Amino acid sequence: MTDQPTSNAVRAPGATYRVQFHAGFTLRDALAIVPYLHALGVTHLYASPILKARPGSTHGYDVLDHSALNPEIGSEADLAELSRALRDRGMGLLLDAVPNHMSVGTGNAWWADVLEHGPASSFATAFDIAWHDSPRPQMAGRLLLPVLGDQYGAVLEAGEFKPVFEEGGFYVRVHDNRLPLDPRTYGQVLAPASRDVRERHGAEHPSAIELASILHAVQGLPPRTDPDEARQAEGRLEVIAIRRRLGELAERFPEAAAAVAGTLTKLAGTPGDPTSFAALDELLEAQAYRPCFWRVASDEINYRRFFDVNDLAALSTERREVFDAVHATWFRWLREGIADGLRIDHPDGLFDPKEYLARLQTSVRRTPPGPTDDGTSRDGAGGLYVVVEKILGDGEELPAAWECAGTTGYEFIHALNGLFVDPASEGPLTSFYQQFTGLDDPWPEVVYRSKRQATQGALASELNALAHQLDRIARLDRRSRDFTLNGIRKALREVVACFPVYRSYVNGSVGDTDKAVVGKATRWAYRRNPVLGKAVFDFIRDTVLLKDSPSGPASEEYRELQRRFAGKFQQVTSPVAAKGVEDTAFYVFNRLVSLNEVGGEPGKFGWKPEQVHAFLHARAAAPGGLSPLSTHDTKRGEDVRARLNVLSELTAEWTQHVSRWSEYNRAHKTEVDDRLAPDANEEYLLYQTLVGAWPGRAGVSDEFRQRIRDYMKKALAEAKVHTSWINPNAEYEAAVASFIDRTLDPQQSDAFLLELGEFAERVAELGRINSLAQTLIRCTAPGVPDTYQGTESWDLSLVDPDNRRPVDYTARASWLHELDTQGTAAADLVRNLADPRAKLFVTATALRCRRDHQELFAHGDYVPVEATGERGANAFAFLRTSGTGAALVVTTRLPASLRDGWAGTALTLPAEWAGAGWKSLLTGESIRAHNGQLPLAEVLKGFPVALLICDTGT
Repeated sequence: MTDQPTSNAVRAPGATYRVQFHAGFTLRDALAIVPYLHALGVTHLYASPILKARPGSTHGYDVLDHSALNPEIGSEADLAELSRALRDRGMGLLLDAVPNHMSVGTGNAWWADVLEHGPASSFATAFDIAWHDSPRPQMAGRLLLPVLGDQYGAVLEAGEFKPVFEEGGFYVRVHDNRLPLDPRTYGQVLAPASRDVRERHGAEHPSAIELASILHAVQGLPPRTDPDEARQAEGRLEVIAIRRRLGELAERFPEAAAAVAGTLTKLAGTPGDPTSFAALDELLEAQAYRPCFWRVASDEINYRRFFDVNDLAALSTERREVFDAVHATWFRWLREGIADGLRIDHPDGLFDPKEYLARLQTSVRRTPPGPTDDGTSRDGAGGLYVVVEKILGDGEELPAAWECAGTTGYEFIHALNGLFVDPASEGPLTSFYQQFTGLDDPWPEVVYRSKRQATQGALASELNALAHQLDRIARLDRRSRDFTLNGIRKALREVVACFPVYRSYVNGSVGDTDKAVVGKATRWAYRRNPVLGKAVFDFIRDTVLLKDSPSGPASEEYRELQRRFAGKFQQVTSPVAAKGVEDTAFYVFNRLVSLNEVGGEPGKFGWKPEQVHAFLHARAAAPGGLSPLSTHDTKRGEDVRARLNVLSELTAEWTQHVSRWSEYNRAHKTEVDDRLAPDANEEYLLYQTLVGAWPGRAGVSDEFRQRIRDYMKKALAEAKVHTSWINPNAEYEAAVASFIDRTLDPQQSDAFLLELGEFAERVAELGRINSLAQTLIRCTAPGVPDTYQGTESWDLSLVDPDNRRPVDYTARASWLHELDTQGTAAADLVRNLADPRAKLFVTATALRCRRDHQELFAHGDYVPVEATGERGANAFAFLRTSGTGAALVVTTRLPASLRDGWAGTALTLPAEWAGAGWKSLLTGESIRAHNGQLPLAEVLKGFPVALLICDTGT
C-alpha cells in the first residue's frame, strides 16, 4: 500500500458509531460522514464486517474470503483514505471480525477445494466436519450438501443437474450452485470420450492419445482416503497438470474436446427417461459430497453451521494454521495502522474462547511493527482493544480470564431498559395477557420448550453428532457401556434444553462456574425426565466436567475424548440457546415485548433504580465494554422499546384499548385450518408493534404498512407456532397480511385507527422522555457509548432487515449545524420533543462533553445520587467524579406519573460536592446546591434530562 496513516497512537474508544457496509453504503460513503461523526463527538467508527462476502450481502457476516476486502464496498486505497481521514481528526477504526464461520457459496475457494477433494483437501480440517460420524456407511468420508430444492431423485430426473466443463475442470451445476467433480472421478467422463475418439478416429489419432494419456494420469491419482500426505501433495500437483491439459483440448485437440462435450450431454440425461440418469447418479455418488434436499440438513448435516444456516459453515479456528489464515488481513490492517481494535463476533461458537483471545493478543504482540507503528498501546493497558459479542445471562459475568476489554453490551441494554419499566404493573399486565391470549406458561417454561424444539428441529443434526460422540465414550467404560445411543440422545436433548446460560467454558480445566451451570442443567433435566434414570445425567455431567468415572482414574485416551466432547457440547448449547430464546421464545412470550431483547430476561419485569446503580457501579471497574441501546441484532430499535415501556405505566388504559381493538378488528380475521388468523398472541404482538413504531401525524403510509407486514411475517416464522422458515404455511401468512392491511385501511378501520393514533401519540410523547433519559445515561455511564447508525436522532426501526434502511446523513448533519448555530436549543426543543433534533441535541452534547473530559468519563468513579421527596422514584441521577472534576447526570423515569411536576423533590449530593456550583450543558443555566440539595424543579425546569459539569468558577 502506498498511502498509510501517519499515526498509530489511538487509545481505546471514547465513543463508537456503528455503520453497516454494503454496496449501498461504501467506504467512500463513510468517508463523507467523517466530519459529521467528529462533530457529533464520536471517537471511533465501528464497521460491520468488511471482508469479501457473498455478492449483494447487506451485513457482511457471510464472508467468502478472509484474505480480501469486500470489493462491493471499495478498495484498499479507499480503506486507507478513510482511516487517514479518521486519524486526521484524532479518531480511529474498530473492525467487526468474524472468525467463526464462512459462507460456503460460490466464490469460497476453501470450500470448493473441500468439495473437490473431500478429506484429502488441504482445507479439510479448516472446517468443522464430522467426516466419519454418520450412521450411514456410504457417507463415510463424505460431506452432506443440503443445496437442493426438492428430493435428490426428483431433482436428478428433472434434468436439473448439468455436468459442464469450465476452467479446465468438470463441474455439475444445479440451481445457483457450481459443484466441482473430484478429479479422481474424471475417468467416468474421459473414458467414454476416449472410446468415442478411438472409434471415430483410431487409436493412433493425437486426440485419442492425448485423452488416453490424461485418463492414465487421472487413474494414477491417490484415493481420497490415502493418509500419505506426501502422495496427496503430489496428487494435487498432478491435478494442476491435468486441468491445464484439459483446458488445452479445444485448441490443440478439437476431436477430443468434441467427444468430451458429447459425453457431458449424454451424461446429463433426458427428463422423462429415468434410466438415462444412471451414469450421472453413479458419478455423483462417487463424489466427496452428497447433494440433498435442503430440509435434510436439520437431521443429518455433518458439518457444524452458524446456528442453523446451511450456507454458513463453522471454521476450526482452534487450529493454529486456520487461525493464522483467517486473521491475516485483520492483523495486517492493525499493523499498518488502518484499524485500532476488533469486535469478535459470536465468541461462544469458538471451541475455547479463552485460548482464542489469548492467542489473539499474543499474535498482535508478536506481529512486527509496521512503518507507522510507534508501539503505543491501543487499549491503554498494553494490548489490542478487543470487545466480544458475548451474550450474558441474567447475573452471569464475563469470564475474568478472557483477554478483552469487555462485551458489545447486550447486558447494558437489558439493565438500562429495565429502569424504565414499572414493576408495579407486572401483576395486572400478566393477568390481562394470560386472559387475552389464553397462554399462561411462565417464561422459563417457554424457554425450555423452545430450546427443546430447536434440538428436535433446526439443530437436530448437531445433537445427533453429539450423541454419537458421547456414545463412543460410554462404550469405553463398564459403568456406562449399557447406556443406549437413543437414551443418550434423549438425555442430551434435555440437558441442552435445560442449560441455564449460553454455554460453559471447560477448557482442560474446570472452574466453579462451570460446575455450577452444568450441575444445574443436569439436575433440572433429571427432574423433568426421571424415567431416563439419574445415572445417564450424571454421566453427561461427569463427562463435560472431565471427571473420572466411578470405575477408576481415566486413561489419557478417555480424558482426551472427554475434552473433545466438552468442547463440542459447549458449541451446541450456545446455538440452541440463540435459536430457542432469541429466535423463538422472544416471539412467543409477548407479555411486554420491550423486554424481549437480546441478552434480556422477559421474565424479569423491570429493574429497581438501586439495581441499575449497582450494575453501573460494577461496570466502572472494567469500563472498556461497549454501551449500546441498539445494534444490528436487537429485536427492535431503542426508541420503539422506550415507547413500549410506557405501557407498563398505562396498564389499565392499554388493556382497555386492546380489548376494544380486538372487537373492532374481529371481522378482519380469516379462518385457516379451523382457526382464526392471526391468533390472539400474534394480534397482541401486532398492537404493541403498531404503538411502538407509530409514525405520528404522518399516519399510515404504504411504506409503513409494508414494514409491518414484513415484520409480522418474520415474527410468525420465528415463533414457529403456525408457520416457520422450514415449513412455511403460505395460507396462514397471507391471512395475517390481510388482517394487517384491513386494520390499517382507513376505509375499513376508521374507528380503530383514530383511537390507535391518539393513544400511540400519547405513548410516543412519554416515550421520548424515556429515550432522552436512556440516551444521556448511555453517553455518560461507565463503558464506551455505542451509537447504531441513525439512532442519534429518532429512529423507529424494528428487527433486521428493517434496521438496515438507509440513513439520511445530509439531514442529520444539517440538524446538527442548526443546533450549533442557535443559542436556545433546549428551550425550542422542549416545546416539541418530536423534533428530530431533540435526541440529536442530547447525544451530541453528551458525547462532546465526554470527549472534552476523557479521564472523567473513561476512568472516573460512579457515584449514585439519591432523590428524596414525593417524586424521588421518578428521578435517576449519578455523579462521575475524578479528582476535582465532576459531572452530574439527572434523568426522568416513569414520566406518566409526573403530571404534577417535581415539587418537593430534590437531589442529595455527597458531602464533598454539597456546596458545588454546576453548569447545565443542555440549557446553559448555572445552579448551586444549598446544604447539599439540588431541587429537581430547578435542575429539570428547562429540559427533561440534565447534564451538569461542576463549575469551579462559581
